[in-house]
Amino acid sequence: MAKVTIEVYQILNTKSAAYGKYYGRVRQNSTIEPETLCKHAAMDSGIEESEIAMVSDAVMKQLKELLFNGHPIKVTGLGTFKLGVSSEGVSAEDVHERHPEFDPSKDDIRKYLSTKQVKKVFIHFTPCETIKAALRAVKVETDKTEWAAQMALEKENNNNNV
Repeated sequence: MAKVTIEVYQILNTKSAAYGKYYGRVRQNSTIEPETLCKHAAMDSGIEESEIAMVSDAVMKQLKELLFNGHPIKVTGLGTFKLGVSSEGVSAEDVHERHPEFDPSKDDIRKYLSTKQVKKVFIHFTPCETIKAALRAVKVETDKTEWAAQMALEKENNNNNV
């Protein structure tokens, strides 16, 4: 079973509705670079690290190319990656204001949508059932040493202010 340590952080953005509230987030360890991943795969498989690196580079190149050409990519044992967009909604009335010739009862509104309505492009990931089950089984812990240190610091600050 996987174990995840969470740390506490506070929203300090005064414009946020959540200003001053505390939340938990996963404590991140160091980022694993492709070279390290290839080294681990080589130890696990008995294949030379250089061969794994060449295959990995070729696969990543193809994954990016296919993904950016609109193909969802299914990685067995992990999940599916696909491109998505976030866009502003548009009503028939909005389009009619910009295009008075538009008649929503006769015309297809899709002809009048603009790429200007797309706010961002992103990669959407859907985990496979194995990963979903593993996520449900993750044990979450807090790092009590960090919490205790923070409480001691706050107590010391309060004592100094008295």
